[in-house]
Amino acid sequence: MTIERAGELAGLATSALWVISSLSFAAAGRRMGATQVNLLRSLLAGVFLLGLHWILSGTPWPQIGSHRTWILALSGVLGLAIGDQFLFAGYVLVGPRTTTLLLTLAPAVAAMLSWVLFGEWMVMQAIVGMTVTLAGVMWVAAERPHASSSITPAQQRKGVWYGVGAAVCQGLGMVLASNGLKGAIDPISAQTVRMSAGAVGIVLIAMIVGRMNRAKRNAFAADAMTAPPPLALPPQGGILALLLGTVTGPILGVWCSLYALQKLEVGVATTLMSLVPVMILPFTRLTEGRWPTPRAMLGAVIAVAGVAILATAPSAAVV
Repeated sequence: MTIERAGELAGLATSALWVISSLSFAAAGRRMGATQVNLLRSLLAGVFLLGLHWILSGTPWPQIGSHRTWILALSGVLGLAIGDQFLFAGYVLVGPRTTTLLLTLAPAVAAMLSWVLFGEWMVMQAIVGMTVTLAGVMWVAAERPHASSSITPAQQRKGVWYGVGAAVCQGLGMVLASNGLKGAIDPISAQTVRMSAGAVGIVLIAMIVGRMNRAKRNAFAADAMTAPPPLALPPQGGILALLLGTVTGPILGVWCSLYALQKLEVGVATTLMSLVPVMILPFTRLTEGRWPTPRAMLGAVIAVAGVAILATAPSAAVV
């Protein structure tokens, strides 16, 4: 397998792992609240990665230079702390299907910022592939929810804003991560820095949210950012979902994403990693009580065609 094909495979694997992570964190968030889920999974993932890095490299903290460390740390705060805080709140309010649709804005944000900040551009075939993929993903995920949906208009509006915020933060975080990964660096070292910085960031966010919650408990009682809904299942169900989401998301999933960013142009890599709304379709029966519609299946075919175009595009250049 060539390096290019390995990068593309890593991008697709990232989407598959994030499907599992999205479903798991949505289930945990409905039982524990978005902030608590984000805090616990960040701490768990940070400790696990530090230990794994110690075992693999003989040192608990990556020795990658101060400049690269700061870039990756900022990427972690933006993408894994602030961005995922918005993301988990969106899961709670409007569910993983709608929230992952909004995350398809991240490749456009990343590509635009890469062009503005670092002079990266994509050849026409890659642009066409990205456009086709995003069109297919949006065609699938923009379908109206089932008539039996319990989501209110207010929840829908707030969930959309959370999803847009998550896309912007994650797009910027990916651009910074791509820049920090240039040169010889192990993706697990980069993810250890990013996750550790993200854990510090979410601790601060949790402290701020906790203070807001104490000051305005009644006003924020139904807000997914601050308070969990009544438990529908035993608490241990939320813990198991949290653990599964942590392993498949910030550990394995982001590790694969960083490898893809290291081997591919950032716009191509982030597009391959935006297929979650398509890959999540087989689980629609479990999450929404119905099978995918013909429109959803057609959108999946369009998205896969876009991936094929992207996979055969020549490498981009820096101007």
